[in-house]
Amino acid sequence: MVVSPRSERIGGLVILLIGLGIAGQSFSYPLGSLNNMGPGFFPLIAGLAMALLGGLVFWKVPDAGQPMEGGRLSLRPALFVFAGLLAWALLLRPAGLILATVAMALLAAFAYPRPNPVRIAITVVILPVLGWLLFIYGLGMPMRAFPW
Repeated sequence: MVVSPRSERIGGLVILLIGLGIAGQSFSYPLGSLNNMGPGFFPLIAGLAMALLGGLVFWKVPDAGQPMEGGRLSLRPALFVFAGLLAWALLLRPAGLILATVAMALLAAFAYPRPNPVRIAITVVILPVLGWLLFIYGLGMPMRAFPW
């Protein structure tokens, strides 16, 4: 199966427009400052990043179609990534940020047909530590790192 450049450009344009919409909607909340971020700050940054990535996809699509790996669409990646996000959301309060993030990373790793154990181990160590550093230590968000 060949993915057409036109469909990739349309996808990039959709991501760009959604990102701009999120960024525009963020102005209905107080932005705050870098030292004291308001509720609109993160959606603004996330929307702009999304718009930038969508713009890059739209602008940098090659002219010729690229063959898809395997030749057919698979639901496996979407199901495992969704399962990882759901596990994180359900485990965050009872298990804490670290264990919820480990569960998310492990489930999402199985989106690949043959998961790489080294890559999984690195992700399972680095991602929870970065989450703790950013959200609990850096931003001081009121959440537990562990259930105890």
